[in-house]
Amino acid sequence: MSSLLEVPAQLALVLTLAASGPGDGAPAAPLAETAAIASVQALPDASSLEGPYRFSESNWLRALRDDLPASETDADYSARIFKTSGGRYYVPAAAERQQILDARSNAALAARAAQAFAADNAVRMRGVLRRPPTAGDLYIAHVFGPEAALGFIQLAAARPSDPAAKQMPALAQSAPELLLTSGAPVTLAQLYKRLTDPMRKFARSSAAAALQGRASREGAALDLKPTLEEASQVNPLSPRAEPLAWHAKVETSGGATLPQ
Repeated sequence: MSSLLEVPAQLALVLTLAASGPGDGAPAAPLAETAAIASVQALPDASSLEGPYRFSESNWLRALRDDLPASETDADYSARIFKTSGGRYYVPAAAERQQILDARSNAALAARAAQAFAADNAVRMRGVLRRPPTAGDLYIAHVFGPEAALGFIQLAAARPSDPAAKQMPALAQSAPELLLTSGAPVTLAQLYKRLTDPMRKFARSSAAAALQGRASREGAALDLKPTLEEASQVNPLSPRAEPLAWHAKVETSGGATLPQ
């Protein structure tokens, strides 16, 4: 199984809580389809995920610089992280860069960074998707960054039956095991379901544990909405009905028979 499908419980909890939050904030401009395709084709390599909250190098630097207040870091990291006009995050001094990347193993700092990154991604994605992002959507953003995640989700909704490897050559190189099932190529809708399945399983197990009285105080307090199962119950006249209905189809069909 790909390491991308192994989501630590503490990260799953952070993403679930962020998906359940209000998600208030200024909406972002919708991505054009061509921009979405370009973003997906340049999908970052997530093979460098490290630490208890499994941050990639680029998203760790981004979270520390843009999302986590400087007062909440254990060192003045944000001042040493720079951003290019093309959106790449970097640290000029190699020794300082390694020190900052090694801080991903600091559980307390990584937890605060994950919470801030997830909360901001929920706002960013809500404006573009025009619906609350699910915990699975936020997981894709946590791994690949919100722009690439939005491009992938929009492309999967527009072209669910397209082979994922054709649309995402970078991912085909870094994680080829994700793009095949029983020797057959995986479609975009199937890949979406595969990447978000760990969060659905976490939601179900957390809800079951809460009902049985065995959850921790945090787990028992989880508000596990909006879930994909709830999508089929949305008022069909609601503006949210169409995108949520697509997610419901992915949940029930496994993405094999979604209409184009």
